[in-house]
Formats: sequence, structure tokens, C-alpha cells
Amino acid sequence: MKKITVLVLYIVFYAGLAVPVGAQVQGRIGDFSLRNLGAYSYKASPITIQSLAFKNSLQYAYTVGFSSMGLRISARMSIPAIAPETIKGMVIMLRGHQNRGNYYTGKGTENPARGYLQRGYAVIAPDFPGYGDSSPTPAPEELHQFYSTINAVELYKSLENPDFNFAPAIPREDRIDLPGSFEKLVLWGHSNGGQVAIHFLEIIQKPVPTVLWAPVSLAFPDSFAHYRGRTGGAGLLRRDYPPADFSLFNYLHRIAPGTPILLEQGDKDRAVPKAWNDAFAKAVERENQRREQAGLGRIELRYEVYRNANHNLNPYWNSVLPLDVQFWDRH
Repeated sequence: MKKITVLVLYIVFYAGLAVPVGAQVQGRIGDFSLRNLGAYSYKASPITIQSLAFKNSLQYAYTVGFSSMGLRISARMSIPAIAPETIKGMVIMLRGHQNRGNYYTGKGTENPARGYLQRGYAVIAPDFPGYGDSSPTPAPEELHQFYSTINAVELYKSLENPDFNFAPAIPREDRIDLPGSFEKLVLWGHSNGGQVAIHFLEIIQKPVPTVLWAPVSLAFPDSFAHYRGRTGGAGLLRRDYPPADFSLFNYLHRIAPGTPILLEQGDKDRAVPKAWNDAFAKAVERENQRREQAGLGRIELRYEVYRNANHNLNPYWNSVLPLDVQFWDRH
């Protein structure tokens, strides 16, 4: 008797976007433009605390999972070892590029996270698709910044009224008491994660206090082509899809009035040239001029440049980390 295999494909419709859900999400590039993501139906999901990675006098660090785009997304969530009512808030940390070969959950965020934990903030850092215990990277892979934006917005929504669930296998002594909600939700983005954070602000349209470390502010598809060394690929994307629909500069008007942004850049950064964020700061200034003429609220941008600092803002962490926390505390 011949064996017959039947493949069943489920289709989920989000605001007119046809997104097959299975081993991978497939999508037309045009569907995931910033213009279309503004109409996407973002959903919250429970956050399952799957395992304890480690604990010490500073923190309880967990591997957690949530759902985004119908995919499984893993994350590192660290809770400071203090009374839950004294936790200042939760920092959503959006990391920069990491090589898959030596990646582990929490890589790219764990060092600055310690500084934020020491100052009373909980932190959560999503792995994004294709990393950690997350579902495989959706296709086409060129859109990873936009898939990650959806993940970040849906994580934020899941944290607004969090539904935390400890896996039964975690013993009671490894379960820290969690607050029922966080006094504030704030955002941190570094490098590629910084571009995701800018997209996030343009999509969510809430004044989320945001710290950006050397964000990739070169707009898509040029940013993709720059890091992949495929300048011809950017030309092909421009030919088939309006680049204006993907450019973060064209959607600055969607950032909520009063949004506080701390932009930090090293002048010796070889991964993200200072000129990119000089241009971004000037674009925000122009947008603020437009808003003033229209009687609208400004984007509250503070731009700090560190002399002789690299892509990770070294050697200034002793001043950068306290400044970040002071910024979130004020807002």
C-alpha cells in the first residue's frame, strides 16, 4: 500500500495581509511596508516562562516564549531580585545583528541589561525568528527588520497587561514574584535593533520612552544592501516596490507627539557611521519644525555624541548606563 502524505496549509489574515502560518511565514514584500504595517492587526499573547537560565543576587533570568505572527518567539526575561512593587518598569531590549552560529538567548543585550537591572528595571530581549528557540526566519529574509518590528509591537502589547505563566517543571524556589503590571514600559534598541525601534515608534504611535544606541538609521532597502554587500539588490527592490513605503524617514510624522528619544552615537563607530544619525537627527528637527507650524507636539529628541567611542559606546558605559536609566526615570 502506498503511503499518502497530506500537507495542510493554514492561512491567517491580518488586515488584508495573507500570511501562511506553518514552518515559515511567507509574504509579499509589499505587504510588509511601513505603510501597510500601520494597518496590521497586532495581537497580545500569554508569555510562558519556560525555564530558569540562572539566578543570583541581582536577577532571576528566564527563557520565555510568546506568539507573534503565529510564530513562536523566544526571549530572555530578567527580573531584578527586589520586591515586585519596587520594580521601576520593563525595558524591551532590541539587539543588533548576531551570527547564528554562536548565538544564545540573551546575547547582544545581557551586558547593558545588568546595568539596568542594578538600577531597578526588569528587561526582556526577544530572540527574533531564526534565533534561540524561535520559529525559523520567515521568507523573504530581506524583510527581517519588518518581521522584527511586528514581533516588538506584539511583545509590547503582551506586556501592557501581562499574562505570565510558569511552566509546571519550574520548582517554586525558582519562581520570583512578578508584578501584575509594570509601572512603565520603555524601549532600548542597538544597531539593527535601533532601526526596529524607530519602526516600532512609527507603528505603535504611543510616546514610549526610547533609548537608541547607534541605530541603523539608513532606510531600507539601502540598509539591507549596505550590510549584505548587495547594492544591486537594493536596485531590484526599488524597481519592484516603492522605497518610500519602507523608508523610516517618510513615517516620522507617525511618531506620537511628546515621544522622548535619547539617541547615542560614538564618533569612531565603524558599523554605523555617525553621518547616518546626524542625518536622522536633522530629519527629526525638520519634522518638529513642520509640527510647530501645524500646532502639533514635538518629538523630544536628545542627541548625545561620545568622542572616541565605538559601536557599543565603549569606553563610556560608566556614564551611558546611568544616563539611560535617568532618562527613563524622568519619562
